[in-house]
Amino acid sequence: MNCVKFFIYQFSLFIALLLLNIYFDPYISKPFSFVDLIAICISVPIYILLVSLIIKLYRRFNTRLRNKVLISITAFIIATIFLAIIENIWFGIKGEMLFN
Repeated sequence: MNCVKFFIYQFSLFIALLLLNIYFDPYISKPFSFVDLIAICISVPIYILLVSLIIKLYRRFNTRLRNKVLISITAFIIATIFLAIIENIWFGIKGEMLFN
């Protein structure tokens, strides 16, 4: 049960990190401008908060490190697949594509 709860937490945190990366990526680009600075100032504290939650989560559960790493890798892969499926369904209806 402990591993299932850990997996669900990791899955939801990886979904949040991936979505944050997807939506802030277009605003942070090569020619550095004021919009890039604002996007960085908004996204960096959110990244720090999510990574600190992941670190607290690692300390909270009392399982072996190998199990935590394997569950985290699995959660990341499933979160990526989940976002790709949702993206295909959502943007397929709208006629746009987010991932190229």
